[in-house]
Amino acid sequence: MFLFLMQSYSRDFLHTIPKSVRLQWAVKIYTFGYGRGLGLYLILRWIKNDMTSEEKNKIESCRIMIVGKGDFADAINTALLKVGFHNIIYMEALTESADIAVDLAMNGITGRLGGKLPVVYPFDFIEGGAAMVVLPDDKVELEAKGEVRLCAAKYMSGYCAFWNIDNSDWLRVVLPRIEQGKQSAKGQQTAACICARILANIAVGRDVKHFPRFYLAESGE
Repeated sequence: MFLFLMQSYSRDFLHTIPKSVRLQWAVKIYTFGYGRGLGLYLILRWIKNDMTSEEKNKIESCRIMIVGKGDFADAINTALLKVGFHNIIYMEALTESADIAVDLAMNGITGRLGGKLPVVYPFDFIEGGAAMVVLPDDKVELEAKGEVRLCAAKYMSGYCAFWNIDNSDWLRVVLPRIEQGKQSAKGQQTAACICARILANIAVGRDVKHFPRFYLAESGE
């Protein structure tokens, strides 16, 4: 069973953010948590405009490996381009010629890399998206846990219910559809935006939440 920690932000989330972080709001918005009220896709443009020249250079030179193909992979590629990533490759098999991996296939890449790269696992939750980061020092093999997407959705839903997290009922409602294997373009786009923000933070050397913590957001209207 996964052990996840959750941080969720609603439209009025600013009151719950420490003052030291709130003071940075106008400077580094791409370091914040995710929520429907932030307008995830629009913020990708703000992220790029808010970067220093040094940060832009780091992102441009960062090598991203997307493991998997299809519409979800294309959505992630588009989001990464909006942030400023240019060195992006699609792979169906393992390669070490990258700095960060985005794993859609969930076919054992973390174990075979031997903890050499940060790996981001995005999730399409139909009415929203989520992502989990596994860093080189994290001792976990998500692919060994069975149906990762369903396990993640069930845990996140249970966590949100237990802690009475605002704006999280949507995940509980869509659980049966996730069990049926259904997908959606808007869920993939939301997860892609989350991934882009996470990868931007990793590329410039900022901290990110990582296993067993995760990111979760409902898609905008």
